[in-house]
Amino acid sequence: MPTFVRRILIASGVFLLIVAVSGFGGYLWLSSQLPPITKLTNYEPQTPMRVFARDGQLIGEFGNQRRLPLPPEAIPEQLKDAFLAAEDSSFFDHPGIDVPGIIRALIADIKAGAPVQGASTITQQVARTFLLTRDRKIMRKLKEMLLAFRIEERLTKAEILHLYLNQIYLGNGAYGVEAAAQNYYGKSVHELSLAERAMISGLPKAPSAFNPINNPERARKRRDYVLRRLRDTGKASPEAVEEALATPIHARRHNPVSNPMPQVAEEVRRRMVDRFGEDRAYTEGLRVFTTVDPDMQEQARKAVQKGLLDYTYRHGYRGPEDHWDLEELVRETALPDSPNNDGDGEAPLTFAPGSGGLGLRETLLERLTEFRPIGPLRAGVVLYLGEGEEGQGDRKEDPRSARILLADGREITIPWDGMRWARPYKAPNEVGPEPETASDVLSPGDVIRVEKRPDGPWLLSQVPQVQGAFVAMDPPSGQIRAMIGGFDEWRSQYNRATQARRQPGSSFKPFLYAAGLSKGMTPATLINDAPIVFEDEALETRWRPENFSQKFYGPTRLRQGLEHSRNLVTIRLMRNLGTDYALDFASQFGFDRDALPRNLSLSLGSASVAPLDVVRGYAVFANGGLQVDPILIERIEDRHGQPVTRNIARSGCTQCHRAGSTEELDPEVQVENPEMRFHSSIQPERVLSPQVNYQMVSMLRGVVERGTGWRAKRLGLPLAGKTGTSNDQRDAWFLGFSSNLVGGVYVGYDQPETLGGHETGSRAAAPIWVDFMRQALKGREVPEFEQPEGVVNVRIDAETGKLAAPWSEETLFEYFREGNAPTETTPRPSSVASDDESRQEESRQEEERERERGGREARDSGSSEMMDDLF
Repeated sequence: MPTFVRRILIASGVFLLIVAVSGFGGYLWLSSQLPPITKLTNYEPQTPMRVFARDGQLIGEFGNQRRLPLPPEAIPEQLKDAFLAAEDSSFFDHPGIDVPGIIRALIADIKAGAPVQGASTITQQVARTFLLTRDRKIMRKLKEMLLAFRIEERLTKAEILHLYLNQIYLGNGAYGVEAAAQNYYGKSVHELSLAERAMISGLPKAPSAFNPINNPERARKRRDYVLRRLRDTGKASPEAVEEALATPIHARRHNPVSNPMPQVAEEVRRRMVDRFGEDRAYTEGLRVFTTVDPDMQEQARKAVQKGLLDYTYRHGYRGPEDHWDLEELVRETALPDSPNNDGDGEAPLTFAPGSGGLGLRETLLERLTEFRPIGPLRAGVVLYLGEGEEGQGDRKEDPRSARILLADGREITIPWDGMRWARPYKAPNEVGPEPETASDVLSPGDVIRVEKRPDGPWLLSQVPQVQGAFVAMDPPSGQIRAMIGGFDEWRSQYNRATQARRQPGSSFKPFLYAAGLSKGMTPATLINDAPIVFEDEALETRWRPENFSQKFYGPTRLRQGLEHSRNLVTIRLMRNLGTDYALDFASQFGFDRDALPRNLSLSLGSASVAPLDVVRGYAVFANGGLQVDPILIERIEDRHGQPVTRNIARSGCTQCHRAGSTEELDPEVQVENPEMRFHSSIQPERVLSPQVNYQMVSMLRGVVERGTGWRAKRLGLPLAGKTGTSNDQRDAWFLGFSSNLVGGVYVGYDQPETLGGHETGSRAAAPIWVDFMRQALKGREVPEFEQPEGVVNVRIDAETGKLAAPWSEETLFEYFREGNAPTETTPRPSSVASDDESRQEESRQEEERERERGGREARDSGSSEMMDDLF
């Protein structure tokens, strides 16, 4: 062998050895850089937290990746075939990488002069999706190929495909095939047609470019490619493919949340993040079941929206949200042959029926898309005002009506009755003159809001600036049945029911009255309703509180003081109790003692509290005096349905809560101490004795029957409650309850300002509560409040509060605890005593006259007998 040949062979061998050693070394180094594949073998997909209502309806979802993992058997074979046809037809034949495919991709890229064709197998995509980044670098690609080999060694083809179908991003926020089916078509994968499965299968290559919602034409081409691949590979019949090819694109966005309750769900989200942290809350697929009743939630939402709209109607019209020049739009959109184009470019000065070009309506509708619905209010533009002439069709327009084009394309008429309320707004206590014609209120081109109420006409409306909150709770368990945090829960996540801190005004008074009763007072105890002045020498200030009526009523029974919300009575009551005692007592209802003011202003509700806190306090009265812990989250489950935690309701279910207890409960003990019904682990604290609590319920029923809560009396049910109004009418409240439901309403501005001189709790808040309770209690049995043992009903004198006497001018029955009823009879007034003495003197004189008359009659009788004898 020639020397030069030998040298070439030796050099080649050395070179190949170096290459082999370098390659092996590079392989070892690259292998050491690979992440472990335990993430695949212990697959726990990132799944969002889902929030459910009491009946199982989905009301909210939180997470970065919307995924609904399916077990392998739940994924249709046809869908698997479609993905394989689109992404990796040789999936079951290659060892993780497709060498012929790589060669074909290289040739295509060289011909095109740029990367135009990919060659990643499904196994490589799994490696990239789970374990690597999406960087377009050669090192990442090499790692991906090595990982693909390892994955194929550890997992079966079926397992790899299952991971892929649950993990892959398919656009529109959907990860995995089930989430994609729900997002695009509103149904599960097993309900999809062949065309729909082909559409989803074509998305992994470019989820945004082939999105059937945003790019329907490109999506159709991709779908048709997948369908033909299915036909060519024999996975679908030619007939089925032809039928699917003829199917139009019909994908659209579907809200996965069946019954959205944004503010309730957001409240749950905050609590879950506080408890578990963001990572676990958003990725571990926790299932949170709330206590909210969808029907009651809807009833509360409607009641709050109606009440806030009624308030804004009382205070005048603030004007349109926008104004468009219809004359200019008519000219811009008129066609050459349009009645609005007379050749000189001039358009009519009014927008009358039949005028305008064909494009005007579309232009207006396009502009209206910027004005989304807010609560029950829909946006529209005023087309023209009624002129008493022929309108569209055979209908004549009311001269004081307005024709409106709504954002949804409908045209409606607002009659005069629907806009006559619209006096110009000037200030909370001032409105302008009443309108006389539609033109006093509206102009063509005004962008307005309208409302339609059941069995009523369309109303001109406006988005209320005032806000409100509502909470309804089941008293025995504390479970929250409804929670409304504002007029439109889509506009803001600020939940006023739990986050707002406002002054409850007189609605706080019952807690102080309960303190007085617990300390030995009675509903008949007299407290003087008279002027009082407090001076602070250090601050050189003087506080001279008044009643809302600015009148003084003298000695007043506690019941009267509460029923008519007498401020001066409550101030003297708290002064008698002592500030520390009042604070300690109020804290037993669930209020934070440290957040309550340490002065007599507390008696007028100057504390800053959340509506939920006040409802919780009133639930004590409805629950027989037992403390109530509000429950919003009933239970939490993991992604597999196993319980993580459960909040046990403190209900009256003896069997539920004393389960496993060998202790026999004496019936008499249970009557005297109802809290003994509960298992010791959840036994609630007693705030009020049953007797004092019943006295409070009776007094609060009096508020409804005879006092400031009179609007609730219309329902004709056993109800109790209390109004509340803070200084300058900045906040309006109504808290009330039946024996089986408690609810509270708050109305006020986010930036505190007066609601107006007459906007008290009775006017602004109570109607909302009444509307809700009317619907919530419809068809339900509402039991009477049960009178406990140890309470007696005694007739008293209405003026003195003592036992009634025959001379009492006005009497009534009052509830007292046994041993605490009055024992002293109302004394005779001085006028009654003088009259008695006069009557006694007259009686004595009458008796003397009777005796004298009797003697004369006897003498007269004797004379007659003598005369008879004589004759």
